[in-house]
Amino acid sequence: MKNHVKILLITILLIIVFIIIIMILKDKNEIVVCIDAGHGGDDVGAILDKRYEKNDTLEIAKLVKKYLKKQNIKVVMTRDKDKAVSLEERCNLANRKNAKLFVSIHRNSAKTGNGIEIWCNSAKREEDTDLANAIIEKLQNTDIQKNRGVKYGTIDGENSDYYVLKNTNMPSCLIELGFITDEKDNQLLDNYKKDYAKAIADGIVETIESRKK
Repeated sequence: MKNHVKILLITILLIIVFIIIIMILKDKNEIVVCIDAGHGGDDVGAILDKRYEKNDTLEIAKLVKKYLKKQNIKVVMTRDKDKAVSLEERCNLANRKNAKLFVSIHRNSAKTGNGIEIWCNSAKREEDTDLANAIIEKLQNTDIQKNRGVKYGTIDGENSDYYVLKNTNMPSCLIELGFITDEKDNQLLDNYKKDYAKAIADGIVETIESRKK
């Protein structure tokens, strides 16, 4: 009787070990993408009347996550509610989770100007450019005012970098999803938010698939 109990316990232990190994292997092979909803909390971002950038970015980020999950891609959000998250925390999260891609979502602001643009690190790395091009080409097929293209550095010049693009370890880009200061851009975003989010997700998926080849 004791031998039967011993065999049973050993069998249960082996099953548990096997399950743990499978879970570890699954985690290693799992594709993780970090979606960064710009601003949050007291940092409202760009403003037009009572419209805050932080709300637009979070809404789109959640939709992007929804579409990516349908493609069996695990999504890590730097924030999933209206809260302040430092730039350092955003980068640390993406790096700690070993994300394959990092996509930051923002809205533009200026006295004049409209359209969508995507920013990449000033180093002009091919993997960053491929990601940005894939996304903006998908967005181009939705209803936008203008494709402002892929840009490098920051609005201060090509020798500077946005913090989140400089301090993440994976291919990354920052999307300026239209001008919050332009009524037409806002109208288009409100009318086609699901299309915009799906376009971003499709660009991400295309980038992942191309890297497998």
